[in-house]
Amino acid sequence: MIRVEALPAAEGDCLWVEWTHAGRPHRMLIDGGSKSRARLPEGLSDRLDRQPVHDRRFDLVVCTHIDTDHIGGLLALFTDPPEGFTAEEVWFNCRDHLLAADLLGPRQGDQFAELLRARGVAWNTRAGGEAVMVPDDGAPPVFHLPGLRLTVLSPDRERLKKLRDAWPEPATEDPVPDRPDLLGDPRSVDPDEDGAGIPWGELTDDAGYIRDDAPHNGSSIAFCVEDTAGARVLFGADAHAETLAASLGRINSGHPYRVDLCKVPHHGSAHNMSPALLDALDCRHWLISTHGGRALSHRAKEASYRYGEGAHPSLSAMARIMLRPGPRPTLWFNHRVPSTERYADVSLAEFDVHTAYPEPGAEGITVLVDRGRVTQAPSR
Repeated sequence: MIRVEALPAAEGDCLWVEWTHAGRPHRMLIDGGSKSRARLPEGLSDRLDRQPVHDRRFDLVVCTHIDTDHIGGLLALFTDPPEGFTAEEVWFNCRDHLLAADLLGPRQGDQFAELLRARGVAWNTRAGGEAVMVPDDGAPPVFHLPGLRLTVLSPDRERLKKLRDAWPEPATEDPVPDRPDLLGDPRSVDPDEDGAGIPWGELTDDAGYIRDDAPHNGSSIAFCVEDTAGARVLFGADAHAETLAASLGRINSGHPYRVDLCKVPHHGSAHNMSPALLDALDCRHWLISTHGGRALSHRAKEASYRYGEGAHPSLSAMARIMLRPGPRPTLWFNHRVPSTERYADVSLAEFDVHTAYPEPGAEGITVLVDRGRVTQAPSR
C-alpha cells in the first residue's frame, strides 16, 4: 500500500508519501509548496510537527522544478531543517545539469543547489549525478527505493533545452494568456458557481486543447511509483502532457498504462491535461492539488468555459476526465474551495462522478492506494 498525503499547499504541491517494506516505514517528499517569509509553509510545518522527531527520515526528497509553489517550501526546509530531519537523497535538476546541455538556471534553483552542496546531501545519485530525465531513445529510466520502483516520465532532453532561451521567473498564472479571438462566444461564470448549467459535454472537444509550452513546467520531474504489490501512483508535477503521454507509450507499447491514482499535472490546468494523455492512461482516481490558484483573488469572473478559465482546476480538464469512456472517476481534492466544490454538485450525478475532500476541520487529504483500490484515510 502507498499512502499519499496531499498537504494543504495553496496553489502549489506538497506531497508526503509513505510505504512499508520488510516491516520498516519509508517515506518521500515531493515538493514543498510556497515558503512564507523564509518560513516553512504551514501545511508542511504542521505535518512535520506531528511526525516524531526520531522518525523524520526521508528516503527521497524531490524538487520537481523551480516554480515558487513547488521549490519555495523546500528552500525553507533545507535552510533551517527541523530537528531530526534527514534526506537520504534529493532529486533536483539544477544549473550544473542544465549547463551540461548548454542551458542556464534561474535564481531560486541556484539557491537550492547551494543549500544542497552546503549540507552535503546526496543529489541525483541514482542518476549517476546527472540530470533526472528521460533519454532520447529506449525505455524511460527506472530507479529503486526499498520496496518501491520509480519510472521517470519527464522531463526529456528537449524540454530541458528549452530553458536555454527563456529563463523563467516562476509563473503565477497559466502559461497561455487570455486571447479574445479564441474565445468565440464567451460566457462568463462566477468562480463560486456550482456545476449546474455548465455545458460539460462541450468542453471535451479535442480542438479546444491548447498545450502548455512554458519551459519551467516542461522541466518538471514527473514519475510513476509502484510498490511490491503492484499499486501504482503517477506524480505529474507541472509536466507537459505531451512528454508524459510519450513516455507512457514507451512503457506499455502504446497501450493505456494502468495507474491506481494520478496526481493531475499542473493543478488541473487545461493546458496540461490533453486528450492524448488521458488515452495513454488507465486510471479512475485523480488527485488535484490546488486551492484554486491566484486567479481566485484577482479575477471576479472566469473568462470562458473553454479557455482562460482562471481558477484551477480547469473546467475543460475536469470535463475531459469526467466524460471519458469507461468507469466513472473519483476526483480527490486537498482543498474544498469554490473551484473544487462545484464537482460535488448534485447536478453532476448524471456523470456518476465521485468526489472526495478533506474531512471537516482537517486540511489536506490522505489517500491509501492499493492495487485496484483507492480509499480515504484520516489525516495524521
